[in-house]
This record gives sequence, C-alpha cells and structure tokens, in this order.
Amino acid sequence: MQFTTSLKRFFKDESGVTAIEYGILAAAMAAAVGYIFSSDGAFISALRDKFQQIANDISGAGKGVSIK
Repeated sequence: MQFTTSLKRFFKDESGVTAIEYGILAAAMAAAVGYIFSSDGAFISALRDKFQQIANDISGAGKGVSIK
C-alpha cells in the first residue's frame, strides 16, 4: 500500500519537469547558435562578403585623386 502511494505521488510531482524543459531549450539554442556562427553558416558568409566589399571600397577610394 505504501509503495502504491509513493508511486502515485512520484507521478504527480512535476517539480523536475521545468528543469528538464530548460535543459532542452538550452541545448536547442546552443545548436542554433553553433549553426549560425559555424564556418559555413549563412551569417558568417554574408559578414565575410560585406567586410570584403568594405575593404575593396576603402582600398580603391584613393585612386585617381590628385593632390595639388
């Protein structure tokens, strides 16, 4: 009888569920951040392309200017 009562109490207890949910959420967020900032991710490629464009604009900015 006491085992049955303890088992029922165990199944009704939801205090650990929140911690498990937070753990799953943290793992999903870590996977998403890892994918976004990985070397072949779209964000890194777009950022690399933009910095290359800025570098090209800066290096070509002084050409054709004459100083008097």
